Amino acid sequence: MTDIATDATVELSNCDREQIQFLGHVQPYGCLIAISGDWVVQHVSANIDDMLGLDPETAIGARFLDLFPREVVHHLRGRIQILSQDSGAARVYGVDLFEDGRYFDVSVHASGSSYLFEFEPKTQQAMRDEMSLVQPLMARVRRRREIPAMAREAARAMKALTGFDRVMIYQFQRDDSGTVIAEAARPGMTPFLGLRFPASDIPRQARELYVRSPIRLIMDVDAEPQPILPASGPEGAPLDLSMSVTRAVSPIHLEYLRNMGVAASMSVSILREGRLWGLIACHHDTPHYVDYEKRSAVELFTQLFSYEVAAVETDAERQQSLQARMLHTGLVEHMTNPNAIGENFEHIARAIGEVIPFDGITIWINDRFHALGSAPTREEFMGLLRHLHGVAAGRVHATDRLMDRYLAADGFVERAAGLLSLPISRGPRDYIVLFRREQVQQVTWAGDPAKPAQPGPNGLRLTPRKSFEAWTETVRHQSAPWTESEIAAAETIRITLLEVVLKIADDSIAERKRAQERQELLIAELNHRVRNILNLIRSLVSQSRSGVTSVSEYTRILDDRIDALARAHDQLTNSDWEAASLRELIETEVTAFVAERRDRVRITGDDVLLAPEAFSTLALVVHELVTNAAKYGALKHEHGTVNITLTRRGDDGLKIEWRERGGAAVKPPEGADSAQR
Repeated sequence: MTDIATDATVELSNCDREQIQFLGHVQPYGCLIAISGDWVVQHVSANIDDMLGLDPETAIGARFLDLFPREVVHHLRGRIQILSQDSGAARVYGVDLFEDGRYFDVSVHASGSSYLFEFEPKTQQAMRDEMSLVQPLMARVRRRREIPAMAREAARAMKALTGFDRVMIYQFQRDDSGTVIAEAARPGMTPFLGLRFPASDIPRQARELYVRSPIRLIMDVDAEPQPILPASGPEGAPLDLSMSVTRAVSPIHLEYLRNMGVAASMSVSILREGRLWGLIACHHDTPHYVDYEKRSAVELFTQLFSYEVAAVETDAERQQSLQARMLHTGLVEHMTNPNAIGENFEHIARAIGEVIPFDGITIWINDRFHALGSAPTREEFMGLLRHLHGVAAGRVHATDRLMDRYLAADGFVERAAGLLSLPISRGPRDYIVLFRREQVQQVTWAGDPAKPAQPGPNGLRLTPRKSFEAWTETVRHQSAPWTESEIAAAETIRITLLEVVLKIADDSIAERKRAQERQELLIAELNHRVRNILNLIRSLVSQSRSGVTSVSEYTRILDDRIDALARAHDQLTNSDWEAASLRELIETEVTAFVAERRDRVRITGDDVLLAPEAFSTLALVVHELVTNAAKYGALKHEHGTVNITLTRRGDDGLKIEWRERGGAAVKPPEGADSAQR
């Protein structure tokens, strides 16, 4: 641990900078030999003389093969070959290291370009199968399906397996403090069950090592550590003992254990998805050794316990996630547009509450505010909204102490001490925010957390607190915490809501675009049709002048032709300007001019549909034929008939035959202009 100046503030962050993997010593229950890639000894611990009968000075620089029998070296070399980077240690139990009846448990692991061998004398030479104890003990844990009950069984099993006076299951909280959730202890010991230990009790680098090296034995807090010789390598760096099983202990941690009245300890990591979920912490009032083979069984038991914990938590998270996904259909039905969101706010809130419990909820969407339950007012929320814009862009944001991040929450902390916000728009604009009320809590610490360390006898260094008596603190301005599964469910809900809101926005944009396109198309079509009609009327005006002798006759002819055009347009309008029937066109013209004689007009053959572009022109043609028949042809006389035959041709054309019978005799036209009629 680094020294601190006389006038410096005592801060526990100094402990985080202590390089505990480079302490340069090992505990005396084992010894160490480090070799290079070509199997030349680089470092040894000073106690190889007492433990292995090897002189440290002679061993350094010697070939490993010169220190041990060839068969033993061959066997250990084979174990090294199965190692890979960060694969942990290879373990060999009960090795007759010198082929003289002295047995050792051996651990070997890679450290940089070196290999580290650690040797522990075998304390029990009888044949044992420590691993066979794991499954029966684990079966008791599996019978429980709730974490506290599983932890109690695990504590009892670990106490039976290791013989420690006290075994605690210690679970880390979100702030890295830890709570003892289960304990098995020798009668008469002061219980630690339910106590919380501050995060500073396990510095950051120690937590990192617990992930990499999951089991740690301290046999005797007062044992003299054995130095590594030489202290540094050829490049001046000390030997990295991160994965060493016999690595010595920080003096600060040893003092911490002495202050607790602990003479020996063992810690085993409970990992979930590569993260430190908790520890199994074992304490003993006197020095206590657990041999390497049994420690391996302990490690296996803890791994299986970790799997069971993960399975229970994953199952709960899966159920919550399933409920969150099931919300999708219901939310889609009630969020068809921004107005519907407000109208169905209570239903949406109730559906979310079935998955994530809350005391209050607000929705802010399209600058509209809706609130239900214990929540800030609109005015209070507007300030909070600016805060959310800075912290919750594109992700769920959770806190159970809003005041720590947003001081203005002091005005409504009793109603909303914690929040879980779900951004539901592409940018920081729209949110659903869940709130939980203030939950005044009594937290019992193992000693005063405000005084976790004090300057002490180790020079100007931090010294652990000396009292671990229960110390109760009243915690205010805090809500019930949001669990990992609730946060995961909120993310699922957020994605669902985001999809719905974006779909509403996209649909609105698409509808506006379609409306604009329809308007532009309608204007273009109207412009085209008006232009055609004007051209057609211009032609009618011009053609109607031919052969007339008076203004009244000209006006009558022009009116008749414009009426015919109007009737044609009525037919097209009735058919939504789609293709219209030729037969109906003819019947309409006949009815308009000779209604009382329409039974003398017979239409046979196949009806066809005329496109709007052709309909107006053909309407004028039919108009001329009908008016001519009525004025001069078959329909002028009582017995005259008109037969119209419609015949489709093979080239997709249409043949129209107009035959008049019983009308006036056909005469040559009078005058040149009459030929145009």
